[in-house]
Amino acid sequence: MIKKLMLSGLMLSLLSLPLLAQTTTPDAPAQTTSRMGRGRGMQQYQAADPATRAQRMTDRMKQQLGLDDATTKKVYDVTLARAQKVDAIQKGSDDNRTKSQALKANADDYKAKLKAILTPDQFAKLESMRGQMRKGHRGPGDADNEQDNNK
Repeated sequence: MIKKLMLSGLMLSLLSLPLLAQTTTPDAPAQTTSRMGRGRGMQQYQAADPATRAQRMTDRMKQQLGLDDATTKKVYDVTLARAQKVDAIQKGSDDNRTKSQALKANADDYKAKLKAILTPDQFAKLESMRGQMRKGHRGPGDADNEQDNNK
């Protein structure tokens, strides 16, 4: 009886191997990279276009910092410019060290522009939120948001 069960298990596992094989297509998007996430397994990741990323980030800031419409427009413009620069840097042919330095300079420029747009209280709250995100502490409602930290 045990031998029959073991033989059945062996046959079942051998027959299911082709089902586990991964197929690849030659016309897959060139910009996708596989990433590991906590509890997510392997998945394909492709960054959204700069306008979408900028809009998401601006909407999040508007909600969490209580921005008015004029300030929101200024923040969106600065965030869109940053996202476009990030894409240009990432698509460049420079080595990783050069890209890293360019991304850092872009992030510092973005931070300076935001500091000029936001009130001191709003900027302090933004910095506090960023500090929490870096430490992995997400606030309520942040579970479905993407963080655009390409620094």
